[in-house]
Amino acid sequence: MEKVSRDQIELLAQLQEKELEASKIDAALKRLPAKIEEMSLGLKEFEAAIESQKEVVANLKKAYRAFEMDVQAHQSRIKKREEQLRAVKTNKEYQAILMEMEEIKRLISRIEDDTLGCLDKMDMSENEVQSKLHEYKIEKESIDATIGLLEQDAEIEKKKLAELISERDRLSKLIEPQLFNQYQFIKSIAGGLAIVEVRNAVCLGCNMNIPPQMYNELHRGNELKNCPHCHRLLYVI
Repeated sequence: MEKVSRDQIELLAQLQEKELEASKIDAALKRLPAKIEEMSLGLKEFEAAIESQKEVVANLKKAYRAFEMDVQAHQSRIKKREEQLRAVKTNKEYQAILMEMEEIKRLISRIEDDTLGCLDKMDMSENEVQSKLHEYKIEKESIDATIGLLEQDAEIEKKKLAELISERDRLSKLIEPQLFNQYQFIKSIAGGLAIVEVRNAVCLGCNMNIPPQMYNELHRGNELKNCPHCHRLLYVI
């Protein structure tokens, strides 16, 4: 490789540093909507559970009203039987109506027991709704606060990203075109890492030893070499 000034090597290293930092921020910003959506999804599941419990309460109220209507209907039957009692002619008819009234009263008693049981379930279900609403409020406040902080941090990161992109563009213009093109090509085939330091004769890109002669030549500081293993550009500090 042709001789390269120390300044150009340092510019390449700075460029890569800015690009890696920008890439990291950009990736984090792209993950943010999914992260917020996941948090919001938890709230939606909470809301669905509350609506389901409210539906249970609504159905219990319907059942309660139906029990009340049944009781009223049977009480009307008793009143009619009481009126019939005053008009009966025989003891047999009288006894038959009394038996029927007793049966209706027993039926009313069973319905009233069911009504009380329904009321207990309603109270428990309504309490559960209130409890879930309280938990939901706390959870929503926590999630909203977290999302708010994430969005604030995102705005800061966006500004930082814009600064890094601006700095990247500035550095790119300072690097010799041929060297910049080589850097871009190696970056495209080496997982985004094009230039790496060599330390103690070890390439920090692939952690493989490089030949001693190459290591000595790199110490002159005016030449870039390609790692014989990962082909990245090598430099020493």
